[in-house]
Amino acid sequence: MPLSQSQAIMLGALSGLEPTQALTVRELATRLDRSPRSVRDVVASLAVIGLTSRSQRPPFHWRITARGRLALRAPGYREYLPGYRECLSEVR
Repeated sequence: MPLSQSQAIMLGALSGLEPTQALTVRELATRLDRSPRSVRDVVASLAVIGLTSRSQRPPFHWRITARGRLALRAPGYREYLPGYRECLSEVR
């Protein structure tokens, strides 16, 4: 199932974290300049398909799963990886 642009952006933001790190909805919303409601909806939709996971207790912290990292490596989503565009400009 293809990812929406919002889902790809969210995975890209989470993929820049170390595997042990996670962010709250509020932190993600601030980083991406989006509303907490829209961020919550997107990370929850990604969790349903196994691309993100949430901590067990509030405040909930979200992280990308191994499956989510793999999904971002697909050709259509690489541009959402942190630093991908900078690498392309260095090659040119």
